[in-house]
Amino acid sequence: MNAMQDQNLSPAQVTQLTKAMLSVALVDGIHPAEAALIGQFYESSRSADMPTTSSVMASPEAQPFDAAELVGSSATFADTVVLMCLMAGHADGQLSPAERDHVQAMATTLGVDATRFEAHLAQVRDELVGAISHLPDAGSVAAVVKELSAAD
Repeated sequence: MNAMQDQNLSPAQVTQLTKAMLSVALVDGIHPAEAALIGQFYESSRSADMPTTSSVMASPEAQPFDAAELVGSSATFADTVVLMCLMAGHADGQLSPAERDHVQAMATTLGVDATRFEAHLAQVRDELVGAISHLPDAGSVAAVVKELSAAD
């Protein structure tokens, strides 16, 4: 199941999802690739009455996230939070153990069990491999696949 297919997120959900992604990126310092992914998500999802992307991204530490605020969300939205947070963590090329632990704790709070968490982790890894599989340097692709597998 792809939890990110054509969801109509409310402004509150966009804001919470952005805060969740920022909380993952802040675990080990926001990398430019993480900031770009989060900024692109927010910009493409925000409505005109929401704060600008530049204002949200200007001080990410001022965007505190508390997963407990999302307890009771639909399973689909909980899955989306976990998937997007895993993508944010992977955006810099590596999901650090601390980032993984942070997302896993978030998933537990949202009611995403360990089996679904591992399935989401595999889905993100598969999507990342798919995104680079067209590259002509098969050796580099194989090295990235090996690194992603080792990190999980």
